[in-house]
Amino acid sequence: MSEVNSGRGDGPAAPREFVGRHAELRQIDTLLRSSSARLITLVGPGGIGKTTLAAEAVRRYRGAARRAVYWTRLARLATEAETGTVAEEVVQSVAKDDVAGRSAWDGLVETFSGGDVGAGEPTILVLDNCEHVLGGVGPLIVSLLEAVPGLTIFATSREPIGWIDEHLVAVPPLSSDHALELFRRRAELTGRPISEEPGQLAIAARICGHVDNNPLFIRLAAARLLHRPPAIVLRELSGDTDDRRLQWSHNVRGGVGERHRSVRDVIAWSYGLCTDREQLLLDRMSVFATGYDSENSEAPSGGVEIDAIVAVCADASLPGVEIESLLERLVERSLLSVHMTAATVRYYLLESVRVFVRDRLSARDDDLDEVRLLARHRRHFRDRVAAGPATWYGPQEQEWLAWARAAWDNILIAIETSLADPEEAVIGLETAATLMALRVPFITGSNRAITGLTEQALEATRRVDPPPTRLRINATALVGWIAIWQGRYAYTAQLLDECAAECLSDPDLRRRWRETTDSDVGLPAAVEFTWGLELLLVQLDLRAVDVLGRARRKFAAAGDRAGEQRSELFEALTCANLGDADLALGAARRHLERAVASDAGWAISWAELAWMIAVSRHGDPHEAVTLGRSTLERVLTTGDTWTAGWVVHFHTMALTYLLSARIAAGDAGRAELVAAATEIAHLQGGIATLHRSMGIVADRVTLVARGIAGATEVATSIIGAAAYAAAAYRGARLRPERDELQRFVLGRLSIDQVPGLRPEARVTVSRWDELTPAEGEVAILAAAGWANSAIAARRGSSIRTVDAQVATVRRKLMAATRADISWHVPDQLEERVQLESERRPARTPPRP
Repeated sequence: MSEVNSGRGDGPAAPREFVGRHAELRQIDTLLRSSSARLITLVGPGGIGKTTLAAEAVRRYRGAARRAVYWTRLARLATEAETGTVAEEVVQSVAKDDVAGRSAWDGLVETFSGGDVGAGEPTILVLDNCEHVLGGVGPLIVSLLEAVPGLTIFATSREPIGWIDEHLVAVPPLSSDHALELFRRRAELTGRPISEEPGQLAIAARICGHVDNNPLFIRLAAARLLHRPPAIVLRELSGDTDDRRLQWSHNVRGGVGERHRSVRDVIAWSYGLCTDREQLLLDRMSVFATGYDSENSEAPSGGVEIDAIVAVCADASLPGVEIESLLERLVERSLLSVHMTAATVRYYLLESVRVFVRDRLSARDDDLDEVRLLARHRRHFRDRVAAGPATWYGPQEQEWLAWARAAWDNILIAIETSLADPEEAVIGLETAATLMALRVPFITGSNRAITGLTEQALEATRRVDPPPTRLRINATALVGWIAIWQGRYAYTAQLLDECAAECLSDPDLRRRWRETTDSDVGLPAAVEFTWGLELLLVQLDLRAVDVLGRARRKFAAAGDRAGEQRSELFEALTCANLGDADLALGAARRHLERAVASDAGWAISWAELAWMIAVSRHGDPHEAVTLGRSTLERVLTTGDTWTAGWVVHFHTMALTYLLSARIAAGDAGRAELVAAATEIAHLQGGIATLHRSMGIVADRVTLVARGIAGATEVATSIIGAAAYAAAAYRGARLRPERDELQRFVLGRLSIDQVPGLRPEARVTVSRWDELTPAEGEVAILAAAGWANSAIAARRGSSIRTVDAQVATVRRKLMAATRADISWHVPDQLEERVQLESERRPARTPPRP
């Protein structure tokens, strides 16, 4: 008969609350049924649920197998207990009879083998919480496995036991869905359940993410609902110096024993088992951004490679040659996480661990303190970013882009931490300007964040003496470039005027510089480039070719291959969009040939895009559709959402040309026309959502708006405005984070497979929930167009207070301008914004 602890053991009851872990349960079950798996160890950080998983796995396994199961908790043993002490603890837990007068070893062998070594029935011994007694438990395990052939040992530990034939089962954080399920279950216990309202679910999901989807931390966070609403609990989890998770009260305990009372206790237990140098390395690594355990092994999860860690953390007290081995030990101890690809190994701290060790770093009396570490951090990532232009327009660009995606959070930290010191802000501005020049913010969907940080760096570097004038002009021009995609034409024009005023000494030329498209008046290449884009995208002016050609030559003279290629691309795009057939097809063909010869993936995709446009307007749109799908297939594998969005847009334009031709020819049936028009509407809706998720407002860009209007007109002529709007709405539900628009175009997803109503993509990326209630009210009024003075009168506060609140709202939302606040308003508040817009007081005209 199967049994658990038929002696005087204290094995756990069946878990009352078990969520997820299906893959781990299947893996454990397979190992328990295998005669070759003698030692199975569940490994993971504290609170991750190893004991619960072990209990559930044993319960399920014993339901079908006849094996005796014994359970021993080792948590109460002193750290570094010797083998004899561990054996005594185990025998006291598992022995059926009194073992007085015999050694602990003899009692264990008799218990597990029925008194005759090797003759007993197959047996499982669970050893729970081994990490602090590895030196003692390891030899005992090896000896028992040698002495009792029918014995399987099932251990839980924060690090491996270390036996050569050990089967390790990593216990990761819960999946996002299972973490949310657990949080909602625990919230119900407090009497404050989480409703189905999307905003509340989003807050709960973000709380789970901030506590690393760790089951114990989720229970502790849910217990906070006794005292705080979810939005305030979320604000307590900032991940920064004001994070409060380490101060959460011990009144509600998360688990049995001191090591599981709180977030601090869980991490402190593992931290205390580390050597001094391991602790020092952990503390110093707190200056890096947190990562996360990705549910998709191919998805970037943050982290840094060893060269970054050595560059930032190494010194005489922590030699660089030792860091690799220390990192491996910290991974084994489940305090540091690792993400491996075929070619890279990246290390990162989860957020709760980072909060803990950052607290420790601030308490250290160390020459290499946080200020110096952050200075090293800034320079390392500035230098890595600066290496990007050399790889551009060549086969290495994808490798560098993959690095930039993985390092993105650290790059942002490098810029953010530079802003307090004007001299250091120069480092941040150099980093931001290079990223913008290489279009990286578009790839990562972070152009708003980069724009805001660049503007702050520009403001900070005003105080540098002497000022970095050339750098500031280039950065200002690049901000203007991104502002075009954000629909802020007036701002772009203002920034270009500021650049011209800085560069041109002749007052008359400063006033009329825009009239000089055909001559070089001495503007830098970056200014010429943004001016050329303004002419193309906003003014639909073919003279953009002259300005972009001049920018290309200036970039080439400066040895800036990336800038040269970027200018050449937009020359080709200008010709393709605005030129006649000979100009459009000739320029696009030549650019495509050069891009293919370069073997640069990004350049080839965009050159194909230029050819799509040219051939749609002046050739066979069928060719453009075919090329668009093949290009989309390729960029889908690289994760290049920015390029994919524009391929789909101009693919839609090609479909529109084809539909117009069918209408004119009159040789297509009604059903065929309706299907084509409906597809165009679906694509228009999907593109709008995709662009919105990246922080751009494409329908405000004149060139794009013209295409959208034309496609809408043709499609609505077939299906009518109401049907078009309904189809566009369905297309808008295609989720950017899952590449659903791309899969739809490629025929891998039908519109009927897309889930129903969901929050817009912007809700998932906005920081609206970080606003206080007062800030939220101010943000709604600002989004509705109220002036600060009117908001102050409405709320009965001073204008100075409102000015400060609006500044705080912009900072929290990372909104580059006051107008950008409207982009972050959650869907459920849109009607409120519209109502407040209608109530907005009329502005008093200035006195003559």
